[in-house]
Amino acid sequence: MIIATPTKTNLSHHFTKLLKAHHINHTFITGQPLPFLADQPDFPVTSLVHDQATVHAADGYSRATGAVGVCFLYNHQAIPSAITAMATAKLDSVPLVILLQSSDHESRLSADTFSMTQALIKDYVPVRGKDELLPRVDDSLKLAKTGRPGIVIVDVDFQLFNAEIDATFNPTDTSVSSTKKQIKDDKMTEILTALKEAKQPVILVGGGTVIGNASRELDYFIKQTSIPFVSTLMGLGAIDEDHPLHLGMVGMHGTYSANRAVHKADLLICLGVRFSDRITGKIKGFSPHSKKIQVDIDPAEINKLISVELPIIGDVKNVLSELNQQALPQALDTWQTEACSWQQTSAKFHKVTHESLDPSVILTTLQQVAQSDCLVATDVGQHQMWTAHHFRLRGPRQFLTSGGFGTMGYGLPAAIGGARKTPNQQVILVTGDGSFQMNLQELMTVSRERLNIKIAIFQNGYLGMVRQWQQLFYQRQYSEVKITSPDFTLLASSYGINSGQAHTSDEAHALIKRAMATDGPFVMSFTIEDEKNVYPIVPPGGSNTEALLDGE
Repeated sequence: MIIATPTKTNLSHHFTKLLKAHHINHTFITGQPLPFLADQPDFPVTSLVHDQATVHAADGYSRATGAVGVCFLYNHQAIPSAITAMATAKLDSVPLVILLQSSDHESRLSADTFSMTQALIKDYVPVRGKDELLPRVDDSLKLAKTGRPGIVIVDVDFQLFNAEIDATFNPTDTSVSSTKKQIKDDKMTEILTALKEAKQPVILVGGGTVIGNASRELDYFIKQTSIPFVSTLMGLGAIDEDHPLHLGMVGMHGTYSANRAVHKADLLICLGVRFSDRITGKIKGFSPHSKKIQVDIDPAEINKLISVELPIIGDVKNVLSELNQQALPQALDTWQTEACSWQQTSAKFHKVTHESLDPSVILTTLQQVAQSDCLVATDVGQHQMWTAHHFRLRGPRQFLTSGGFGTMGYGLPAAIGGARKTPNQQVILVTGDGSFQMNLQELMTVSRERLNIKIAIFQNGYLGMVRQWQQLFYQRQYSEVKITSPDFTLLASSYGINSGQAHTSDEAHALIKRAMATDGPFVMSFTIEDEKNVYPIVPPGGSNTEALLDGE
Protein backbone atom coordinates (compact mmCIF):
# COMPACT_ATOMS: atom_id res chain seq x y z
CA MET A 1 0.00 0.00 0.00
CA ILE A 2 1.31 3.47 -0.89
CA ILE A 3 0.34 6.48 1.20
CA ALA A 4 0.75 9.61 -0.87
CA THR A 5 1.04 12.83 1.11
CA PRO A 6 1.76 16.43 0.13
CA THR A 7 5.27 17.81 0.37
CA LYS A 8 6.23 19.31 3.75
CA THR A 9 3.53 17.86 5.94
CA ASN A 10 3.64 17.17 9.64
CA LEU A 11 4.68 13.75 10.79
CA SER A 12 1.35 13.56 12.60
CA HIS A 13 -0.43 13.44 9.25
CA HIS A 14 1.69 10.49 8.12
CA PHE A 15 1.26 8.87 11.53
CA THR A 16 -2.53 8.81 11.43
CA LYS A 17 -2.43 7.54 7.85
CA LEU A 18 -0.12 4.78 9.02
CA LEU A 19 -2.51 3.74 11.80
CA LYS A 20 -5.39 3.60 9.34
CA ALA A 21 -3.31 1.42 7.05
CA HIS A 22 -3.09 -0.99 10.00
CA HIS A 23 -6.90 -0.82 10.42
CA ILE A 24 -6.60 1.20 13.62
CA ASN A 25 -9.30 3.87 13.78
CA HIS A 26 -9.05 5.01 17.39
CA THR A 27 -6.39 5.68 20.02
CA PHE A 28 -6.43 6.37 23.76
CA ILE A 29 -4.60 8.78 26.02
CA THR A 30 -4.59 9.91 29.65
CA GLY A 31 -5.73 13.49 30.14
CA GLN A 32 -5.84 16.09 27.41
CA PRO A 33 -5.32 14.96 23.80
CA LEU A 34 -2.00 15.82 22.27
CA PRO A 35 -2.19 18.84 19.97
CA PHE A 36 -1.19 16.83 16.90
CA LEU A 37 -4.08 14.43 17.51
CA ALA A 38 -6.51 17.28 18.05
CA ASP A 39 -5.45 18.61 14.63
CA GLN A 40 -6.61 15.36 12.99
CA PRO A 41 -10.43 15.61 13.20
CA ASP A 42 -10.92 12.49 11.10
CA PHE A 43 -8.89 10.41 13.58
CA PRO A 44 -10.59 10.38 17.00
CA VAL A 45 -8.86 9.84 20.33
CA THR A 46 -10.48 9.13 23.69
CA SER A 47 -9.03 10.75 26.81
CA LEU A 48 -9.25 8.77 30.03
CA VAL A 49 -8.62 9.76 33.63
CA HIS A 50 -6.02 7.23 34.78
CA ASP A 51 -3.05 5.59 33.05
CA GLN A 52 -4.14 2.08 33.99
CA ALA A 53 -7.54 2.73 32.45
CA THR A 54 -5.94 4.10 29.28
CA VAL A 55 -4.06 0.85 28.65
CA HIS A 56 -7.14 -1.22 29.57
CA ALA A 57 -9.16 0.79 27.04
CA ALA A 58 -6.64 0.10 24.27
CA ASP A 59 -6.78 -3.55 25.34
CA GLY A 60 -10.58 -3.63 25.09
CA TYR A 61 -10.48 -1.96 21.67
CA SER A 62 -8.00 -4.56 20.43
CA ARG A 63 -10.04 -7.51 21.71
CA ALA A 64 -13.21 -6.13 20.14
CA THR A 65 -11.74 -5.26 16.74
CA GLY A 66 -8.77 -7.57 16.26
CA ALA A 67 -6.57 -4.54 15.48
CA VAL A 68 -3.57 -3.45 17.54
CA GLY A 69 -4.57 -1.28 20.50
CA VAL A 70 -2.63 2.01 20.55
CA CYS A 71 -2.34 4.39 23.47
CA PHE A 72 -0.19 7.32 24.63
CA LEU A 73 1.35 7.78 28.09
CA TYR A 74 2.71 11.22 28.89
CA ASN A 75 5.80 10.30 30.90
CA HIS A 76 7.79 7.49 32.43
CA GLN A 77 6.08 8.00 35.78
CA ALA A 78 2.92 6.64 34.15
CA ILE A 79 4.41 3.17 33.76
CA PRO A 80 3.98 2.05 37.40
CA SER A 81 0.29 2.93 37.13
CA ALA A 82 0.01 1.05 33.86
CA ILE A 83 1.89 -2.12 34.88
CA THR A 84 -1.22 -4.05 35.95
CA ALA A 85 -2.96 -3.26 32.67
CA MET A 86 0.11 -4.36 30.75
CA ALA A 87 0.25 -7.65 32.64
CA THR A 88 -3.43 -8.16 31.85
CA ALA A 89 -2.77 -7.76 28.13
CA LYS A 90 0.39 -9.86 28.27
CA LEU A 91 -1.27 -12.93 29.81
CA ASP A 92 -4.24 -12.78 27.42
CA SER A 93 -2.02 -12.20 24.35
CA VAL A 94 -3.47 -8.82 23.39
CA PRO A 95 -1.45 -6.80 20.82
CA LEU A 96 -0.70 -3.28 22.08
CA VAL A 97 1.64 -0.48 21.07
CA ILE A 98 2.24 2.00 23.89
CA LEU A 99 3.78 5.30 22.83
CA LEU A 100 5.67 6.67 25.81
CA GLN A 101 6.81 10.30 26.05
CA SER A 102 10.53 10.77 26.50
CA SER A 103 12.79 13.79 26.38
CA ASP A 104 16.38 14.58 27.35
CA HIS A 105 15.52 17.14 29.99
CA GLU A 106 13.38 14.59 31.81
CA SER A 107 15.95 11.82 31.87
CA ARG A 108 17.16 12.47 35.43
CA LEU A 109 13.62 12.08 36.73
CA SER A 110 12.56 9.15 34.60
CA ALA A 111 11.93 5.73 36.05
CA ASP A 112 13.74 2.72 34.63
CA THR A 113 10.81 1.72 32.46
CA PHE A 114 12.68 -0.95 30.55
CA SER A 115 13.58 -2.88 33.69
CA MET A 116 10.04 -2.57 35.02
CA THR A 117 8.40 -3.79 31.83
CA GLN A 118 10.85 -6.20 30.20
CA ALA A 119 9.03 -9.30 31.52
CA LEU A 120 5.77 -8.06 29.97
CA ILE A 121 6.75 -6.75 26.54
CA LYS A 122 7.98 -8.08 23.21
CA ASP A 123 10.27 -5.10 22.56
CA TYR A 124 11.23 -1.64 23.81
CA VAL A 125 11.82 0.64 20.82
CA PRO A 126 13.60 3.99 21.26
CA VAL A 127 12.99 6.69 18.64
CA ARG A 128 15.57 9.45 18.61
CA GLY A 129 14.88 11.32 15.40
CA LYS A 130 12.04 12.25 13.09
CA ASP A 131 13.30 9.98 10.31
CA GLU A 132 13.05 6.98 12.64
CA LEU A 133 9.53 7.58 13.90
CA LEU A 134 7.29 6.21 11.15
CA PRO A 135 9.40 3.14 10.24
CA ARG A 136 9.75 2.14 13.89
CA VAL A 137 6.06 2.58 14.67
CA ASP A 138 5.25 0.60 11.54
CA ASP A 139 7.57 -2.22 12.64
CA SER A 140 6.18 -2.11 16.18
CA LEU A 141 2.60 -2.48 14.98
CA LYS A 142 3.61 -5.54 12.99
CA LEU A 143 5.64 -7.04 15.81
CA ALA A 144 2.75 -6.66 18.25
CA LYS A 145 0.67 -9.04 16.09
CA THR A 146 3.41 -11.37 14.86
CA GLY A 147 3.47 -14.83 16.43
CA ARG A 148 1.93 -14.72 19.86
CA PRO A 149 0.51 -11.18 20.13
CA GLY A 150 1.92 -8.90 22.79
CA ILE A 151 3.07 -5.43 23.81
CA VAL A 152 5.63 -3.10 22.23
CA ILE A 153 6.66 0.15 23.92
CA VAL A 154 7.81 2.97 21.63
CA ASP A 155 9.84 5.55 23.59
CA VAL A 156 9.52 8.81 21.64
CA ASP A 157 9.55 12.54 22.19
CA PHE A 158 6.01 13.56 21.25
CA GLN A 159 7.37 16.86 19.89
CA LEU A 160 8.63 14.88 16.91
CA PHE A 161 5.07 14.55 15.67
CA ASN A 162 5.12 18.28 14.96
CA ALA A 163 8.18 17.99 12.71
CA GLU A 164 7.76 18.46 8.99
CA ILE A 165 9.05 16.02 6.44
CA ASP A 166 9.01 16.23 2.67
CA ALA A 167 9.27 12.54 1.91
CA THR A 168 6.37 10.19 1.30
CA PHE A 169 6.32 7.28 3.72
CA ASN A 170 5.38 3.99 2.12
CA PRO A 171 4.67 1.35 4.74
CA THR A 172 5.40 -2.21 3.78
CA ASP A 173 2.57 -4.74 3.63
CA THR A 174 0.56 -4.18 6.82
CA SER A 175 -1.05 -7.60 6.78
CA VAL A 176 0.65 -9.82 9.34
CA SER A 177 0.78 -13.46 8.39
CA SER A 178 0.86 -15.65 11.45
CA THR A 179 3.76 -18.01 11.96
CA LYS A 180 2.69 -20.79 9.64
CA LYS A 181 4.15 -24.17 10.44
CA GLN A 182 3.21 -26.79 7.88
CA ILE A 183 2.12 -30.06 9.45
CA LYS A 184 4.68 -32.58 8.33
CA ASP A 185 3.40 -35.63 6.49
CA ASP A 186 4.28 -38.05 9.28
CA LYS A 187 2.64 -35.79 11.89
CA MET A 188 -0.48 -35.47 9.73
CA THR A 189 -0.64 -39.25 9.46
CA GLU A 190 -0.43 -39.55 13.26
CA ILE A 191 -3.21 -37.00 13.74
CA LEU A 192 -5.53 -38.66 11.23
CA THR A 193 -4.84 -42.05 12.79
CA ALA A 194 -5.62 -40.67 16.26
CA LEU A 195 -8.89 -39.20 14.98
CA LYS A 196 -9.84 -42.47 13.31
CA GLU A 197 -9.06 -44.60 16.36
CA ALA A 198 -10.68 -42.31 18.92
CA LYS A 199 -13.92 -43.52 20.45
CA GLN A 200 -14.51 -40.49 22.69
CA PRO A 201 -12.78 -37.42 21.20
CA VAL A 202 -13.27 -33.91 22.59
CA ILE A 203 -12.12 -30.51 21.28
CA LEU A 204 -10.87 -28.02 23.90
CA VAL A 205 -11.24 -24.50 22.49
CA GLY A 206 -8.96 -21.87 24.03
CA GLY A 207 -8.41 -18.16 23.64
CA GLY A 208 -5.87 -18.74 20.88
CA THR A 209 -8.74 -19.74 18.62
CA VAL A 210 -10.35 -16.32 19.05
CA ILE A 211 -7.05 -14.43 18.88
CA GLY A 212 -6.08 -16.30 15.73
CA ASN A 213 -9.41 -15.58 14.02
CA ALA A 214 -9.93 -19.30 13.53
CA SER A 215 -13.68 -19.49 14.19
CA ARG A 216 -14.62 -20.27 10.60
CA GLU A 217 -12.03 -23.05 10.34
CA LEU A 218 -13.10 -24.49 13.69
CA ASP A 219 -16.76 -24.47 12.68
CA TYR A 220 -15.92 -26.36 9.49
CA PHE A 221 -13.77 -28.87 11.40
CA ILE A 222 -16.63 -29.56 13.82
CA LYS A 223 -19.10 -29.98 10.96
CA GLN A 224 -16.79 -32.48 9.29
CA THR A 225 -16.02 -34.51 12.43
CA SER A 226 -19.08 -34.00 14.70
CA ILE A 227 -16.75 -33.98 17.71
CA PRO A 228 -18.23 -32.48 20.92
CA PHE A 229 -16.35 -29.41 22.11
CA VAL A 230 -15.79 -27.47 25.32
CA SER A 231 -14.41 -23.96 25.90
CA THR A 232 -12.09 -22.22 28.30
CA LEU A 233 -13.22 -18.85 29.64
CA MET A 234 -11.18 -17.09 26.93
CA GLY A 235 -12.41 -19.46 24.24
CA LEU A 236 -16.09 -18.70 24.82
CA GLY A 237 -17.76 -17.28 21.73
CA ALA A 238 -15.33 -18.81 19.23
CA ILE A 239 -18.43 -20.74 18.12
CA ASP A 240 -22.03 -19.89 19.02
CA GLU A 241 -22.49 -21.18 22.57
CA ASP A 242 -25.84 -22.73 21.64
CA HIS A 243 -24.19 -25.02 19.09
CA PRO A 244 -25.67 -28.51 19.68
CA LEU A 245 -22.21 -30.03 20.25
CA HIS A 246 -21.04 -27.36 22.71
CA LEU A 247 -20.88 -28.76 26.24
CA GLY A 248 -20.03 -25.50 27.99
CA MET A 249 -17.09 -24.03 29.84
CA VAL A 250 -14.46 -26.33 31.34
CA GLY A 251 -12.47 -25.98 34.56
CA MET A 252 -12.91 -24.81 38.13
CA HIS A 253 -16.33 -23.30 37.45
CA GLY A 254 -17.05 -25.38 34.37
CA THR A 255 -20.22 -27.25 33.61
CA TYR A 256 -20.67 -30.84 34.70
CA SER A 257 -20.98 -31.92 31.08
CA ALA A 258 -17.76 -30.18 29.92
CA ASN A 259 -15.62 -31.47 32.77
CA ARG A 260 -17.04 -34.98 32.50
CA ALA A 261 -16.42 -35.11 28.74
CA VAL A 262 -12.80 -34.00 29.14
CA HIS A 263 -12.31 -36.56 31.91
CA LYS A 264 -13.71 -39.42 29.81
CA ALA A 265 -12.06 -38.40 26.53
CA ASP A 266 -9.61 -40.75 24.85
CA LEU A 267 -8.47 -37.98 22.48
CA LEU A 268 -8.28 -34.31 23.51
CA ILE A 269 -7.66 -31.77 20.73
CA CYS A 270 -6.40 -28.60 22.45
CA LEU A 271 -6.55 -25.42 20.37
CA GLY A 272 -4.76 -22.33 21.70
CA VAL A 273 -4.89 -23.34 25.38
CA ARG A 274 -2.42 -22.37 28.15
CA PHE A 275 -3.60 -25.07 30.61
CA SER A 276 -3.82 -22.76 33.63
CA ASP A 277 -4.75 -24.33 36.97
CA ARG A 278 -8.26 -22.86 36.61
CA ILE A 279 -8.69 -25.12 33.58
CA THR A 280 -6.92 -28.28 34.64
CA GLY A 281 -7.62 -28.58 38.36
CA LYS A 282 -5.23 -31.18 39.81
CA ILE A 283 -2.91 -31.93 36.91
CA LYS A 284 -2.80 -35.68 37.54
CA GLY A 285 -6.57 -35.78 37.28
CA PHE A 286 -6.87 -33.77 34.07
CA SER A 287 -8.15 -35.90 31.19
CA PRO A 288 -6.09 -38.86 32.45
CA HIS A 289 -7.10 -41.36 29.75
CA SER A 290 -6.62 -39.22 26.64
CA LYS A 291 -4.01 -38.85 23.97
CA LYS A 292 -3.52 -35.11 23.58
CA ILE A 293 -2.99 -32.95 20.51
CA GLN A 294 -1.89 -29.41 21.40
CA VAL A 295 -1.87 -26.62 18.83
CA ASP A 296 -0.22 -23.38 19.94
CA ILE A 297 1.71 -20.61 18.24
CA ASP A 298 4.03 -20.21 21.25
CA PRO A 299 6.56 -23.05 21.63
CA ALA A 300 6.91 -22.18 25.33
CA GLU A 301 3.35 -23.38 25.96
CA ILE A 302 3.96 -26.85 24.51
CA ASN A 303 4.41 -29.48 27.25
CA LYS A 304 4.77 -26.71 29.83
CA LEU A 305 2.15 -28.01 32.28
CA ILE A 306 0.42 -30.90 30.55
CA SER A 307 2.28 -33.61 28.65
CA VAL A 308 1.05 -34.01 25.08
CA GLU A 309 1.69 -36.78 22.60
CA LEU A 310 1.16 -34.75 19.42
CA PRO A 311 2.41 -31.14 19.73
CA ILE A 312 1.93 -28.75 16.80
CA ILE A 313 3.64 -25.36 16.89
CA GLY A 314 1.64 -23.08 14.67
CA ASP A 315 -1.31 -20.77 14.27
CA VAL A 316 -4.66 -22.43 15.06
CA LYS A 317 -6.23 -21.01 11.90
CA ASN A 318 -3.52 -22.37 9.63
CA VAL A 319 -3.37 -25.77 11.30
CA LEU A 320 -7.15 -26.24 11.11
CA SER A 321 -7.08 -25.13 7.47
CA GLU A 322 -4.62 -27.89 6.69
CA LEU A 323 -6.60 -30.47 8.62
CA ASN A 324 -9.80 -29.43 6.86
CA GLN A 325 -8.25 -30.38 3.53
CA GLN A 326 -8.03 -34.00 4.68
CA ALA A 327 -10.68 -36.72 4.70
CA LEU A 328 -11.69 -36.43 8.35
CA PRO A 329 -13.41 -39.29 10.20
CA GLN A 330 -16.71 -38.71 12.01
CA ALA A 331 -17.05 -39.19 15.75
CA LEU A 332 -19.23 -42.09 16.83
CA ASP A 333 -22.94 -41.31 17.14
CA THR A 334 -23.06 -43.10 20.49
CA TRP A 335 -20.39 -40.77 21.91
CA GLN A 336 -22.16 -37.64 20.62
CA THR A 337 -25.43 -38.81 22.17
CA GLU A 338 -23.83 -39.65 25.51
CA ALA A 339 -21.83 -36.43 25.82
CA CYS A 340 -24.72 -34.19 24.80
CA SER A 341 -27.09 -35.93 27.22
CA TRP A 342 -24.96 -34.75 30.15
CA GLN A 343 -25.58 -31.17 29.13
CA GLN A 344 -29.31 -31.70 29.55
CA THR A 345 -29.03 -33.34 32.96
CA SER A 346 -26.26 -31.29 34.58
CA ALA A 347 -27.10 -29.41 37.75
CA LYS A 348 -28.52 -25.90 37.67
CA PHE A 349 -26.05 -23.18 38.48
CA HIS A 350 -28.50 -21.42 40.78
CA LYS A 351 -31.64 -22.25 42.64
CA VAL A 352 -33.87 -19.36 41.70
CA THR A 353 -35.99 -18.21 44.61
CA HIS A 354 -38.54 -15.48 45.07
CA GLU A 355 -36.79 -14.08 48.14
CA SER A 356 -33.90 -12.45 46.30
CA LEU A 357 -32.94 -11.20 42.85
CA ASP A 358 -31.05 -13.95 41.06
CA PRO A 359 -28.03 -13.15 38.86
CA SER A 360 -29.17 -15.61 36.19
CA VAL A 361 -32.46 -13.72 35.81
CA ILE A 362 -30.59 -10.44 35.32
CA LEU A 363 -28.22 -11.88 32.72
CA THR A 364 -30.92 -13.72 30.81
CA THR A 365 -33.01 -10.55 30.63
CA LEU A 366 -30.01 -8.48 29.54
CA GLN A 367 -29.40 -10.85 26.66
CA GLN A 368 -33.03 -10.88 25.59
CA VAL A 369 -33.18 -7.09 25.34
CA ALA A 370 -29.65 -6.32 24.13
CA GLN A 371 -28.72 -5.68 20.52
CA SER A 372 -27.59 -8.76 18.64
CA ASP A 373 -24.14 -7.28 17.98
CA CYS A 374 -23.56 -6.01 21.52
CA LEU A 375 -20.25 -6.54 23.31
CA VAL A 376 -20.13 -7.92 26.83
CA ALA A 377 -17.43 -6.75 29.25
CA THR A 378 -16.88 -7.95 32.80
CA ASP A 379 -14.66 -7.33 35.75
CA VAL A 380 -13.37 -10.29 37.77
CA GLY A 381 -15.21 -12.27 40.41
CA GLN A 382 -18.51 -14.06 40.83
CA HIS A 383 -20.28 -11.89 38.26
CA GLN A 384 -17.65 -12.91 35.67
CA MET A 385 -18.48 -16.60 36.12
CA TRP A 386 -22.24 -15.96 36.16
CA THR A 387 -21.86 -14.05 32.90
CA ALA A 388 -19.81 -16.85 31.36
CA HIS A 389 -22.59 -19.32 32.19
CA HIS A 390 -25.70 -17.30 31.50
CA PHE A 391 -24.96 -14.76 28.75
CA ARG A 392 -24.84 -16.86 25.60
CA LEU A 393 -22.17 -15.51 23.25
CA ARG A 394 -22.94 -15.71 19.53
CA GLY A 395 -19.53 -15.18 18.03
CA PRO A 396 -15.87 -14.26 18.57
CA ARG A 397 -14.65 -10.96 19.99
CA GLN A 398 -17.94 -10.35 21.76
CA PHE A 399 -16.57 -11.04 25.27
CA LEU A 400 -14.11 -8.63 26.93
CA THR A 401 -12.76 -10.06 30.18
CA SER A 402 -9.48 -10.52 32.02
CA GLY A 403 -8.60 -14.22 31.99
CA GLY A 404 -4.98 -14.90 32.86
CA PHE A 405 -4.27 -12.06 35.30
CA GLY A 406 -7.77 -11.73 36.75
CA THR A 407 -7.69 -7.94 36.97
CA MET A 408 -10.38 -6.28 39.06
CA GLY A 409 -11.17 -2.84 37.63
CA TYR A 410 -10.65 -4.02 34.06
CA GLY A 411 -14.30 -3.92 33.02
CA LEU A 412 -15.20 -0.23 32.75
CA PRO A 413 -12.13 0.97 30.79
CA ALA A 414 -12.28 -2.15 28.58
CA ALA A 415 -15.92 -1.34 27.88
CA ILE A 416 -14.85 2.17 26.86
CA GLY A 417 -12.36 0.67 24.41
CA GLY A 418 -14.99 -1.74 23.08
CA ALA A 419 -17.45 1.10 22.63
CA ARG A 420 -15.05 2.61 20.08
CA LYS A 421 -15.31 -0.41 17.79
CA THR A 422 -18.02 1.29 15.75
CA PRO A 423 -20.06 4.48 16.21
CA ASN A 424 -22.68 3.95 18.94
CA GLN A 425 -21.48 0.40 19.59
CA GLN A 426 -23.55 -1.08 22.43
CA VAL A 427 -21.54 -2.53 25.31
CA ILE A 428 -23.00 -4.25 28.36
CA LEU A 429 -20.69 -4.10 31.36
CA VAL A 430 -21.43 -6.68 34.04
CA THR A 431 -19.55 -5.88 37.22
CA GLY A 432 -19.60 -6.22 40.99
CA ASP A 433 -19.67 -3.56 43.67
CA GLY A 434 -16.07 -4.41 44.56
CA SER A 435 -14.51 -4.42 41.09
CA PHE A 436 -16.46 -1.41 39.87
CA GLN A 437 -15.02 0.83 42.57
CA MET A 438 -11.47 0.15 41.39
CA ASN A 439 -11.81 2.30 38.25
CA LEU A 440 -15.11 4.11 38.70
CA GLN A 441 -13.42 7.44 37.96
CA GLU A 442 -13.86 6.51 34.29
CA LEU A 443 -17.56 7.33 34.62
CA MET A 444 -16.26 10.81 33.84
CA THR A 445 -15.07 9.52 30.45
CA VAL A 446 -18.30 7.63 29.78
CA SER A 447 -20.36 10.72 30.60
CA ARG A 448 -18.26 13.15 28.57
CA GLU A 449 -18.23 10.91 25.49
CA ARG A 450 -21.87 9.78 25.91
CA LEU A 451 -20.83 6.20 25.16
CA ASN A 452 -23.49 3.54 24.64
CA ILE A 453 -22.44 1.51 27.69
CA LYS A 454 -25.06 -0.12 29.88
CA ILE A 455 -23.55 -0.89 33.29
CA ALA A 456 -25.06 -3.67 35.42
CA ILE A 457 -23.66 -3.66 38.97
CA PHE A 458 -24.29 -6.75 41.11
CA GLN A 459 -24.35 -5.38 44.63
CA ASN A 460 -23.96 -7.84 47.50
CA GLY A 461 -21.71 -5.93 49.90
CA TYR A 462 -18.82 -8.38 49.58
CA LEU A 463 -15.77 -9.22 47.53
CA GLY A 464 -17.91 -12.15 46.52
CA MET A 465 -15.50 -14.74 45.15
CA VAL A 466 -13.07 -14.36 48.03
CA ARG A 467 -15.96 -14.54 50.50
CA GLN A 468 -17.24 -17.70 48.80
CA TRP A 469 -13.87 -19.41 49.24
CA GLN A 470 -13.74 -18.37 52.88
CA GLN A 471 -17.24 -19.71 53.40
CA LEU A 472 -16.75 -23.06 51.67
CA PHE A 473 -13.13 -23.87 52.49
CA TYR A 474 -12.30 -21.82 55.63
CA GLN A 475 -15.41 -22.42 57.77
CA ARG A 476 -16.83 -18.91 57.22
CA GLN A 477 -13.84 -17.24 58.82
CA TYR A 478 -14.45 -14.04 56.88
CA SER A 479 -11.54 -11.63 56.64
CA GLU A 480 -11.38 -8.34 54.70
CA VAL A 481 -14.24 -9.23 52.36
CA LYS A 482 -17.07 -7.04 53.65
CA ILE A 483 -17.17 -3.78 51.70
CA THR A 484 -19.16 -0.59 51.59
CA SER A 485 -20.34 1.15 48.45
CA PRO A 486 -21.76 4.50 47.48
CA ASP A 487 -25.30 4.83 46.20
CA PHE A 488 -24.40 4.00 42.60
CA THR A 489 -27.52 5.67 41.22
CA LEU A 490 -26.65 8.95 42.92
CA LEU A 491 -23.04 8.60 41.79
CA ALA A 492 -24.17 8.11 38.20
CA SER A 493 -26.54 11.06 38.43
CA SER A 494 -23.72 13.26 39.70
CA TYR A 495 -21.92 12.51 36.42
CA GLY A 496 -25.07 13.21 34.41
CA ILE A 497 -25.67 9.51 33.64
CA ASN A 498 -29.14 7.98 33.78
CA SER A 499 -29.52 5.29 36.41
CA GLY A 500 -31.86 3.06 38.39
CA GLN A 501 -31.88 0.20 40.89
CA ALA A 502 -33.78 -3.05 41.30
CA HIS A 503 -34.41 -5.44 44.17
CA THR A 504 -36.88 -7.88 42.58
CA SER A 505 -37.23 -9.73 39.29
CA ASP A 506 -40.08 -7.50 38.15
CA GLU A 507 -38.08 -4.38 38.95
CA ALA A 508 -35.06 -5.86 37.14
CA HIS A 509 -37.04 -6.54 33.96
CA ALA A 510 -38.45 -3.01 33.94
CA LEU A 511 -35.08 -1.40 34.69
CA ILE A 512 -33.25 -3.31 31.96
CA LYS A 513 -35.86 -2.41 29.36
CA ARG A 514 -35.63 1.25 30.36
CA ALA A 515 -31.84 1.19 30.20
CA MET A 516 -31.77 -0.34 26.74
CA ALA A 517 -34.32 2.16 25.46
CA THR A 518 -32.25 5.09 26.74
CA ASP A 519 -29.70 6.73 24.46
CA GLY A 520 -26.16 6.83 25.82
CA PRO A 521 -24.86 5.37 29.08
CA PHE A 522 -26.99 3.93 31.86
CA VAL A 523 -26.07 2.57 35.31
CA MET A 524 -28.20 -0.26 36.75
CA SER A 525 -27.70 -1.35 40.36
CA PHE A 526 -29.06 -4.79 41.28
CA THR A 527 -29.23 -5.87 44.92
CA ILE A 528 -28.56 -9.60 45.03
CA GLU A 529 -28.31 -12.10 47.88
CA ASP A 530 -25.20 -11.31 49.91
CA GLU A 531 -24.05 -14.95 50.12
CA LYS A 532 -25.00 -16.12 46.66
CA ASN A 533 -22.35 -18.54 45.39
CA VAL A 534 -21.00 -19.60 42.01
CA TYR A 535 -21.54 -23.26 41.22
CA PRO A 536 -20.10 -25.62 40.15
CA ILE A 537 -16.78 -25.02 41.94
CA VAL A 538 -13.79 -27.34 42.18
CA PRO A 539 -12.23 -27.34 45.69
CA PRO A 540 -8.57 -26.28 45.97
CA GLY A 541 -6.29 -29.14 44.94
CA GLY A 542 -9.19 -31.14 43.55
CA SER A 543 -9.80 -32.66 40.15
CA ASN A 544 -12.45 -31.19 37.88
CA THR A 545 -14.61 -34.27 38.48
CA GLU A 546 -14.81 -33.35 42.19
CA ALA A 547 -16.76 -30.12 41.64
CA LEU A 548 -19.22 -29.05 44.30
CA LEU A 549 -22.74 -28.40 43.09
CA ASP A 550 -25.27 -26.03 44.63
CA GLY A 551 -26.15 -27.07 48.14
CA GLU A 552 -23.27 -29.48 48.71
